[in-house]
Amino acid sequence: MIKSIRAKIVWTFAILVGLNLAAGFWAIYNFYALGTTVATILRENYQSVLAAENMVKSLERQDNALLDASQGEEPTIGGGFTENKELFFYWYEQAFGPATMPQQSTLRDSIQLVYRHYTSVADSMKERIAQGAFLHAKNYYFEMIRPVSDRLRELCFNLFELNQAAMYNAEARTHSIANQTAYGTMMASIITLILSIIATAWLTKVLIKPAEALTERVKQIGMGQLDLKIDVLSNDEIGHLSREFNKMTERLRQFEQMNIDKIISEKRKSEAIVESISDGIIVTDAQMRVLHINNVMADLFGHDAQSAVDAPVSSIIRDERIMSLIRGASTQDGRGGTPREDATTEKVNYLQFEREDKHHYFRPKVTRIFDTEGHLYGVLTLLQDVTQFKELDRMKSDFIATLSHEFRTPLTSINMSIDILNQEILGALNPRQKELIDSTREDCYRLTKLARELLQLSKLESGRLQFKDEELNVRSVIEFSLKPLQLQFQEKSIRLETDIASDIPTLIADEQQVSWVINNLVTNALKYTSQGGRVTVRAREQPDGILIEVEDTGHGIAAEDIKNIFDKFVQVKRTADATPGSVGLGLAIAKEIVETYGGRIWVASEPGKGSTFSFIIPPNKVHSTTNNI
Repeated sequence: MIKSIRAKIVWTFAILVGLNLAAGFWAIYNFYALGTTVATILRENYQSVLAAENMVKSLERQDNALLDASQGEEPTIGGGFTENKELFFYWYEQAFGPATMPQQSTLRDSIQLVYRHYTSVADSMKERIAQGAFLHAKNYYFEMIRPVSDRLRELCFNLFELNQAAMYNAEARTHSIANQTAYGTMMASIITLILSIIATAWLTKVLIKPAEALTERVKQIGMGQLDLKIDVLSNDEIGHLSREFNKMTERLRQFEQMNIDKIISEKRKSEAIVESISDGIIVTDAQMRVLHINNVMADLFGHDAQSAVDAPVSSIIRDERIMSLIRGASTQDGRGGTPREDATTEKVNYLQFEREDKHHYFRPKVTRIFDTEGHLYGVLTLLQDVTQFKELDRMKSDFIATLSHEFRTPLTSINMSIDILNQEILGALNPRQKELIDSTREDCYRLTKLARELLQLSKLESGRLQFKDEELNVRSVIEFSLKPLQLQFQEKSIRLETDIASDIPTLIADEQQVSWVINNLVTNALKYTSQGGRVTVRAREQPDGILIEVEDTGHGIAAEDIKNIFDKFVQVKRTADATPGSVGLGLAIAKEIVETYGGRIWVASEPGKGSTFSFIIPPNKVHSTTNNI
């Protein structure tokens, strides 16, 4: 029994090829027989018919030659008696050479006897002509020769009709052979076609249908229907494949059950972890429907966590501040990066809520979640409870403000006493005493500067610092800020340049605060620029506000320090650059002032090539009192 697919295909096509070869050979044999018959007709009968015609023609020419001779004339253009006699014998041999029919043998003998008689009487006529008896010779022709000639013509016509009849009979036989050949070829073709259709249907049933059934099952299993099995209907390769496929689906079903149990376990674990977090968490899909929400977030907005699942997030969270964050993250193109590029959006501004007559503060953090193909799957929104840190920050600011304020009174008294001693009002000082007084005065200056900066920063963070809304000419503000520093630039041999656009608009802000920011940035540039260097202050209008830049050719800032340079109590300096009274609050205060006006401040720097500090403030905009943590 044939089991393999290869053997089935080989045997099927071998049988079909054998049938085609047999039909072909049978058709070739019949066509060969047909050709042989036609050739026989042409070789035998047609040649005899042609010979009979030519025998009659040569006989007529012999008669004409005898008549011409009886009248004393030369032979006509048809030739003489002797030449046509030779032609008659030539065609006689052609007519009866391949003779196969009995009637031809009888005609051959008759023609031979009559022609001998004809030649005999013709010789007698020639003798009379030779003796000059032309008239007697002519009469002899009509009396003796012409009846023999007519009899010979009759025999030649009989030969013609006999072969013509044989050709008609051969034509019928040829048609019969041709019809048999066509019929046989047609039958062989029909049988071969039917067997080919049967073989194709059989191969389709044996190979293609099982393969299609297997393909359909694979598609269904690929869609998750792992409980399907394939019927094993043969012992060939498809049957083996079907058995192995059934084993595979069984193993997949087992693995799926294991994975489902594991996924359920991990889901419960994740839900337990999420519920244990004290911060509010909500997960939404790309269509902004709730996938998960913990009790903290649900309680914050007065909903039940279970009933909120699958609901539109807008029906759960009715705070436009949070909704704008979720909406922005959900509408962004999730194909912009891979899942590793987590695309997290953080807002440093905290959100304030009233709960049970108490203020609660939350820091929102929105993170987009991508699937394995980089498409946006959902958005995780975290409300980090920073109420405690806000209270600590407020207490810290109050403490610093109180401490700074309390420092100012004794520091003022100490500075006055040092000035009195330095002026030698109470008596002359020796050089050693003079040196101690100068050192003490510098320490008091550092303490006074520190107290002033701490007090200003605490007021900025707590929102207690009052800003004026003045219409400022940017060029005048920059020149006012740089004027106190001209002498220091000259002493250090550093060029101070300005590049201020002529068409820059006015700015609504507090002149003292903006001037303080510019002065602080230029002072830092002067501090970290070597002798012979350059500091350039630029100002121009941008689409989003007034841009002011302070560029220096100093030492530059390392990349790892740039991200922390605007933090409080952070200084990036070398030992040689140490500045008395500086504790790293200047840039932090500048950042607070700029952001109070809704602007931003940043730095671009490269070690050894200098730095460029830039800040931008929206024009004609009243300052904001939003606080930052």
